[in-house]
Amino acid sequence: MLSLAIAVHVFTAIVWIGGMFFAVICLRPSLGLLDDPAQRLLLARAILQRFFRWVWVAVLLLPATGFWMTTRLYDGFSWP
Repeated sequence: MLSLAIAVHVFTAIVWIGGMFFAVICLRPSLGLLDDPAQRLLLARAILQRFFRWVWVAVLLLPATGFWMTTRLYDGFSWP
């Protein structure tokens, strides 16, 4: 069960951080290549709506799995 929690934790961190990297470094500069501002807005909105659905899942799962792993590995928060 611990390995599943670690996998979910790492996957959600990759989705969140990797998605932000994509949005800022790749998507934002590429939107400038479109001539029509309305097209830029529609494309950015469609991509970011889809992305933020995954981010909200990550926002919920990342701290939940981190808390669960901490309580299992360190007997709560009583670290040595």
